[in-house]
Amino acid sequence: PGRGCPAAAACDDGVRFYTTVQCADGHWAGDYGGPLFLMPGLVITAYTAGVCDTLFSAAQRAEMVRYLRNVQRADDGGWGMHVDDQHSTVFGTALNYVTLRLLGVRADDD
Repeated sequence: PGRGCPAAAACDDGVRFYTTVQCADGHWAGDYGGPLFLMPGLVITAYTAGVCDTLFSAAQRAEMVRYLRNVQRADDGGWGMHVDDQHSTVFGTALNYVTLRLLGVRADDD
């Protein structure tokens, strides 16, 4: 289809919109809050690939740790699969504990 096509015009409009909300470094900021298995996948993959220390700055690692601590369940210290889960799961807790360790949190950290 040519540029006169409504679908092409809609696509152009979409690209223009997303360039207005794109951050200077190229990412799109936003909160995809809730699932607690996405960040562990990224961190564990980066660690396995040997790029964890170069991919994440110290400030980014600190913010990741802060986020995980903020969504940690107060009643048992674990994590579910989602921030709104009413109970921790072994899987969610294991993923997020390993993530914290890979981000530099010591094993004896409270």
